[in-house]
Amino acid sequence: MQDAKALKLVIEMAPEEFTLPEHRLILMAMKSLAEDGKPVDLVTMHDQLSAGKKIDIIGGVAYLMRLISFTPTTANVKTHIGIVRECSARRQLKSIGEALINASGDKERKIDEIREKAALTIRDVKAGETVKLISQEEALMMTYEKMDEAQKREGKPNDRIMTGIRGLDKRTGGLAGSKLVVIGARPSVGKSIFAMSICMNAAKAGKRVLYVSLEMEADEIMEREFAAASLVPLTEITSNEIQEESWMKLAQSIGYLASQQIFYCTEADTVEDIRKAAFFLFENGGIDLICVDYIQLMEATYARKQNRQEQVAEISRGLKKLAQEMKIPIIALSQLNRSSEKTQTGRRVKRAPTMSEARESGAIEQDANIFILLHDPDVDELEGDELKRTFKNLKDRGMKLIHVNVDKNRQGKKGWFYVAFDGDHMRFLSLSKEDPNEPEQG
Repeated sequence: MQDAKALKLVIEMAPEEFTLPEHRLILMAMKSLAEDGKPVDLVTMHDQLSAGKKIDIIGGVAYLMRLISFTPTTANVKTHIGIVRECSARRQLKSIGEALINASGDKERKIDEIREKAALTIRDVKAGETVKLISQEEALMMTYEKMDEAQKREGKPNDRIMTGIRGLDKRTGGLAGSKLVVIGARPSVGKSIFAMSICMNAAKAGKRVLYVSLEMEADEIMEREFAAASLVPLTEITSNEIQEESWMKLAQSIGYLASQQIFYCTEADTVEDIRKAAFFLFENGGIDLICVDYIQLMEATYARKQNRQEQVAEISRGLKKLAQEMKIPIIALSQLNRSSEKTQTGRRVKRAPTMSEARESGAIEQDANIFILLHDPDVDELEGDELKRTFKNLKDRGMKLIHVNVDKNRQGKKGWFYVAFDGDHMRFLSLSKEDPNEPEQG
């Protein structure tokens, strides 16, 4: 009633956010006046409430005057709205808690039904929050300041996370915050090791990483990291027949591995579980990168009774929202269908996969900011004698040539390149600029 600018913020509130019935009636009267294009002041409010025979219910014009005199300034309106909304949310959560206590005492109701009802109700409380809008002017200044700050940071550590894979860094400029990065491949191509290589390179640069694995336990992951760091073959580590010289290499790699701030979680099978783990790290030293291996092994929270495509779509959207919420990149691995392998004349013929082959949901393709496809081609798929020689040379050394396709990149270059996959030592190697037949680390 004192400030038209404050009114624009207040009328976005819901009457239910206020505890007192008279305050709900006052807000509804304000909304009606605003919708009719009329000014909102002491006189118009009195007329509006009187017309609806509500003026006496709220305490008459004296109560309206009391409200005005009680508020010396409207400069803190955003803070005041925040206080009201927080109190409203607390009341709702208290009500939910009481309802859950009553429901949990009902032995005829199934526990899964109670859990799902609780999750949906809490989600509705969050959904009731007002969406923040950013004007063109605000967005312009925010972006300009960001560019200016980045320019001043020249020579200082980059906020982007460099993957350590030269061809990928060239196209993406590193992984930026708030981005969902999907790595898709058919089974056994090496997507877990590809993601793990990125995480290890990020940790080497001082970043704190959360690695969520639903496929391997922590000791299995660490065996692969030992192989990559010590260059002791994984088969030797897992066979319990480690040679004496290999023990020396493993011992020497312990200091390096121990210095990396990578945290493992093998039990987080929903986005909410990952959120809890991520915020724990955030509050205890910070977090810079999350990796999830892999989407199709996760469970949905809200779409549990829907088909699998809708469940995976919820998971994909949840990971994207989490990346935006925490302002860090999230790498999510995705299994691809084998539709990229066709049978011709009695034998299987491979071809490079596409984003649309992400198993169980096309939503993954839509949600991803960056979509990376890995493919292990047969020699017949390769064009040019030089590339075929590289393929043969790598094969002779127990390695594979892997085709990496950055098929989607919303704020960077798309394109493909080749890397070497050293399966014995669980690592990916860039091909040397000088000699494409010679792999090199980094």
